[in-house]
Amino acid sequence: MKKLDEIMELMTDEMDEFKKGLLHLQKLSNELQNRSIPITTEALDKQLNFFFQKQEKRDGLTAEELRAIDQKLKKAYILPKSLGVILGSSLILLITLIGYLSFEIIALKNKEIEERLTRSYSTYLQENPEQKKAYESWLHNQNNP
Repeated sequence: MKKLDEIMELMTDEMDEFKKGLLHLQKLSNELQNRSIPITTEALDKQLNFFFQKQEKRDGLTAEELRAIDQKLKKAYILPKSLGVILGSSLILLITLIGYLSFEIIALKNKEIEERLTRSYSTYLQENPEQKKAYESWLHNQNNP
């Protein structure tokens, strides 16, 4: 009997705890039903507009940065300016040197041709003494008109 009484007491305690839990659950359920969370299109529109404004600002900043990079790329040189100056100077120097040497070669060829002609005339005049006398008289007449 004593055990039965103990079991009954435990059961009444459990039932009281269960009843308290149910009451608490009912109270929370009522609070949840009374609470309203209005989800309107206005709130969504405001949030979307705010997001789109942020997105437009980011797009604007990105576009400005891309324009700045594009301008820098347009102004960029493949070779440094100093290298261009050095190459240009060396090209002018080479052209000048080639021109000078070609004129020197032409002058040497002309001098060589002149020397050959002089040698061939002198040998011709040595081989033909009457032609030499005619030539000397012609020269004399040219110098004394």
